[in-house]
Amino acid sequence: MRRQRMPTREQNKELVRRFIDEVFNKKNLDYAMEAISDDFVEHQVLPGMTPDKKGTMEQFRVLLEASPDMKAEIHELIASGDRVAIRGTYSGTDSGGFMPGMTPTNKPYSMEGIDIVRWGDDGRILEHWGILDVMGAMTQLGLIPAPGS
Repeated sequence: MRRQRMPTREQNKELVRRFIDEVFNKKNLDYAMEAISDDFVEHQVLPGMTPDKKGTMEQFRVLLEASPDMKAEIHELIASGDRVAIRGTYSGTDSGGFMPGMTPTNKPYSMEGIDIVRWGDDGRILEHWGILDVMGAMTQLGLIPAPGS
């Protein structure tokens, strides 16, 4: 039986760069479908979504429909073993309702985020953890009042 070599940290970082560019900047959900493992686990589940590949693909669809001009910018990548941490900014215009059921504001927003992705030996994503500054984006969009106002 031939053993598959584990990808290097630099290879995992390159996989993250490509994933973010393909999915968030190019809106290529077919790429996401291929890059995410069938037994994927999402640890940052949006309300009404499931913590699996199907739910994650739905999350991507909802996010990209709400903000078709969304762009992602990577500020920093840190790799250790099979995990890569990403510090980045996601920005766009709220043209489809920032969250399902919300009225679009048609205002621009920018959201900082920190994500951790775990890769399998086959180069596919096995798990994701993430924190996004949703409250900051909602404040920019006028959906909630700014602190102290």
